[in-house]
Amino acid sequence: MKILLVANKVKTYNLGFQNEIEPLLEAGHEVVWAADFSSFVGDYKTATPCEARSIDIRSNPFNKSNIKAYKQLLAILREEKFDAVQCSTPIGGMLARLAAKRMKIGTVIYEAHGFLFFKGAPLLNRTVYKLQEHIMSRWTDALVTIIEEDYNAAKKMKLRKGGKLYMIHGAGVEVGQTVECDREALRASIGLPSDAVAIVSAGILNKNKNNRVIIEALPLAKSEKVHYVICGEGDGEGELRELAKSLGVEDRVHFLGFRTDMPQVMCASDIFAMPSFREGVPRALLEAMDLGIVCIGADTRGIRDLIGNEKLLCSPKSPADFARAIDFLMENPEECKKITERNRAEAKLYSKEIVRSEFAAIYKEVLK
Repeated sequence: MKILLVANKVKTYNLGFQNEIEPLLEAGHEVVWAADFSSFVGDYKTATPCEARSIDIRSNPFNKSNIKAYKQLLAILREEKFDAVQCSTPIGGMLARLAAKRMKIGTVIYEAHGFLFFKGAPLLNRTVYKLQEHIMSRWTDALVTIIEEDYNAAKKMKLRKGGKLYMIHGAGVEVGQTVECDREALRASIGLPSDAVAIVSAGILNKNKNNRVIIEALPLAKSEKVHYVICGEGDGEGELRELAKSLGVEDRVHFLGFRTDMPQVMCASDIFAMPSFREGVPRALLEAMDLGIVCIGADTRGIRDLIGNEKLLCSPKSPADFARAIDFLMENPEECKKITERNRAEAKLYSKEIVRSEFAAIYKEVLK
């Protein structure tokens, strides 16, 4: 079968894409991948194992460029005969399913990496985006979820006749990794004092990732040895720098930009933090857990599913909560050992091998 795979912005051919594309290729299907490859690191046409087409899709639903992306998808579907469409993310899922309906594609698979109408979401999300997902589900043959909250929400959706609902263990991560890292040298290159307690976060710098709450927690923590290492790029960097300066902690906040050595940076740190307002199954958090790093995070969907420990879960709007979690870890080294053992065991459930087998089973059932 020939399948059109639709995604949003793609920077690298990472495990998340490998685990959904390669089982298709191994089963003998032909894949054309349409996404925004404008920020891809390297040559996306040679780095991917299938044909790749760059389209002007944007994650902002109100961006006019998405109208162009929809027309580009229609053009691709008109060029050759496709048997199925596979899509993910709210915008990619919407545009792809609209195009598939227009072109009367026989099979549509949608991977919900995280519904936008999650518990505690803004009113717009709980009304407009919820309605959107319910409407789109009627043109969906297989709906794949990755967290229990979304799976339960999807049970209330009406799929196309004969459609099925699935739940898998995220996008898949490498587990059991051994990372070589000169901890002291890397910390020195970052600008960390030798006795610093380093908290690290990874991801795009925007409001959802909520890095500001950790910066605001620094002056509230008991120890001034706590430093915050931020890995990632985004429009929010300037605001975060100004915030750190206004709180007098600019010398304890380190902006590293986009990194290709995140496992090493994590191993050079002491605590991993994920304070996002919403997540699916966050790969960076799972990678930190697998490396045996203690983790703190926002008490929100996706994050709470992985961390589990109430003492390490904080309100995303409360710097005081995060300061208390940091203090707890610094004051309880024996408890930290138990947490790392639990984290490693939990991460194994989300391994790439498990996720690949889950995708392969879904494809075998759906793409007959």
